[in-house]
Amino acid sequence: MKRHDPKNILIINLKFLGDLIVTTAAIRAIKEKYSSSKITVLVRKQYKDVLAGNKNIDEIIFYDLSNKEKRGLSKLKREIKFVCFLRSKRFDSVVSFQAGDRYVLWSFLSGAKFRVGPIENNLAFLLTHKANVYENRNSFMDYYLEIAKTFGTEANSRQTDFVMNNDYCKCVDDFFSEKNIIESDKIICIHPGAGESSRKWKLDNYPLLVNKIFEQTDYKIIFTIGPQELKHKTFFEPLINPRVLIHYSENVHELARVISEADLLIGMDSGARHLAAALNIPSLSFFPEDLIEAWWFYEEANKQFYLSGKRNIVDKENQFLDCISAEMVFEKAIQILKTK
Repeated sequence: MKRHDPKNILIINLKFLGDLIVTTAAIRAIKEKYSSSKITVLVRKQYKDVLAGNKNIDEIIFYDLSNKEKRGLSKLKREIKFVCFLRSKRFDSVVSFQAGDRYVLWSFLSGAKFRVGPIENNLAFLLTHKANVYENRNSFMDYYLEIAKTFGTEANSRQTDFVMNNDYCKCVDDFFSEKNIIESDKIICIHPGAGESSRKWKLDNYPLLVNKIFEQTDYKIIFTIGPQELKHKTFFEPLINPRVLIHYSENVHELARVISEADLLIGMDSGARHLAAALNIPSLSFFPEDLIEAWWFYEEANKQFYLSGKRNIVDKENQFLDCISAEMVFEKAIQILKTK
């Protein structure tokens, strides 16, 4: 890459929670290389607070993705207004961590001299430097670090970062107090949510797993749930037990606070497992076998483990992650906890 000394860098990442956390290793590499630069990160509106407190980020701005659903003149006006906003920031460099012609165009129209992004874009000719990476051909950790490398950096660590907001922590602390959770309690946190039905464990498995944990250990269990889980009211009926607690939240920092108190997180391939990795909490994640290459990049040495299954998509109305039994999960969980 041509020698340059950026002073005002924009990083674009409008992906989901897990991607935001994974990219923190690449963001740290950029900050370490260009320590005197101001780094601004552009995220989707719903995640505008996720990276707050990260010492490698100076400013967070957001884009409302609902604008993409607009049509006609209204959409054009919003797009022009947003581009004008980007230009007002006077970025000299833009690094896009995701493919997409919209983001390449933003980079170009921002007026930035240096524009870096994945090569897999129809408008890639508008980039000054192209990262030779393609989604799902290698791990996403390597994907993001390679984009940062194209910007002239070299990562010294693959550790991810997450900083909990103390304002939200108090809500969880009140929850613990109300449920009589004390520091000496041993806790397994279970997060059943995932982005796709075919990546979720079948609901019938959870009571089986809970019973095994209660029969053979003295751990308490906290289920962390969101809006999707509330739709399945029958899910909770078999879980009624004094040792089963259910924490509902739509806030990432509250979820992180609950996970931070666990001895182990059990969950799907979702943002929760990336929070656990960033917080150095042991986790056991369930993966469709077709996603392992792209999304499994954490080390067992750091207490991050997985079990692989197959997507059961025979019934389009009832898809789930198959071939992972409650017995398999329990045995692996006990193995992890013994070495904690």
